[in-house]
Amino acid sequence: MFRYTVPIDDRAYPFLLSHSPVAVAAHNDSQAVEFWAEDTHGAPPVKRWFRVFGTGHPLPEDARWIGTCPRTPSGLVWHLYEVTG
Repeated sequence: MFRYTVPIDDRAYPFLLSHSPVAVAAHNDSQAVEFWAEDTHGAPPVKRWFRVFGTGHPLPEDARWIGTCPRTPSGLVWHLYEVTG
């Protein structure tokens, strides 16, 4: 299992993954969202793009929901989506 970090900055970020994410949480400083995905040694990795959206923000047509973070101390809720890049 590996942990990945996606900044909250309206940009998509690529990651090489051999499995889909299994959990999502807000980073301690609330400036990023973390996700965890299994890694299988020897499995071919696939480049996948992820982006963080706030509640109520418009989504691109290709966005596929991955997970939602619990409410942060500031009261915000973040949502991780997979996008085409």
